[in-house]
Amino acid sequence: MLAAASLVLAVVGTAQADSGSDVVSVPVSFEVVTDNQSGLPCAVGGAIPSLLPIEHHETVRGHITGSRHELDNHRLNGTVYTHGDGYDESFWRYPRNNSYNYADQMARRGHISITFNRLGYGDSTAPNGNDICFGTEASVVHQIIGQLRNGDYRGARTPHFDRLGLVGQSAGGFIAEQEAAGFHDIDALGVLDAGELNAMPLLAIRSGQQQVRCLTDSRHGYAGLEADGRQFADDHIYNADPEVADYLVSHRTIDACAGTRNAAQTLAGDGVRNSLIKVPVLVLSGANDKFFPHPQLQAKAYTQSRKVTVEEVPATGHAVAFSREYRRFQDSMNTWLNSNHL
Repeated sequence: MLAAASLVLAVVGTAQADSGSDVVSVPVSFEVVTDNQSGLPCAVGGAIPSLLPIEHHETVRGHITGSRHELDNHRLNGTVYTHGDGYDESFWRYPRNNSYNYADQMARRGHISITFNRLGYGDSTAPNGNDICFGTEASVVHQIIGQLRNGDYRGARTPHFDRLGLVGQSAGGFIAEQEAAGFHDIDALGVLDAGELNAMPLLAIRSGQQQVRCLTDSRHGYAGLEADGRQFADDHIYNADPEVADYLVSHRTIDACAGTRNAAQTLAGDGVRNSLIKVPVLVLSGANDKFFPHPQLQAKAYTQSRKVTVEEVPATGHAVAFSREYRRFQDSMNTWLNSNHL
């Protein structure tokens, strides 16, 4: 296994204040190496995949969002958020309606959020999508967490983080599980719209269909999980305002081919390694999620966790932050964050 390089943070822009509030969002970027030290190997590469990680030096860009007063402190607690396939950082920072802007809403309740575009999404750099799997991305998240704790990044504000939670949605949930099981460097774990014990057959169907597109119509190793916007809407969106649904469909992303190529290994490997996770765990999903319903089933996976919390948001699909029940989602997250001093 190739050794991880140290992480260096670079300045990107300046802090932006939310109009009419005390919330600020500080742009940051992380220079990372795409090794895989998560403990769960995966097949990466082109025509002849290898279990050896392919190292790239890449840049992850994101934001730290919180109240101005909080971010002026030198030592903080906060939570790192990683989005799922089909989305980018705007899953946590919705730009069209502030009520759905999760990071802003949590800041108003006293929480600090670190959100970012995964490699290949938004303004983060994009290595070949055949070269990065969930284990690679777990190692990237580990590098980000280390530098946030050390405070050796640069930006408009540069606090150290003492307590850090990690929350992943959908594919981000699998990444977060691998990070938590492999590195033991977080204080709480949130798994949203994801899981091994509650995965539905539709997940395998869409993963297989994406792999066909990866062979025939991929762009630099990236292809959509769904065939088109209509299929995406049917898979992900339930009980959402039309304007919100239209935005999600029009901004759906293409996703790294190596992720779903290793889907079976991820489900099996995470299922075994979840017993290594000892921190408190939140398992949350929408009651109408077509990929990962029944969060109470997934909760059984974390046998060594000090506390497992289960939440199911009614009348909500896979895009759990964007149904008309979004306030219930935000309330559930706020309660869990408070209970873990985040």
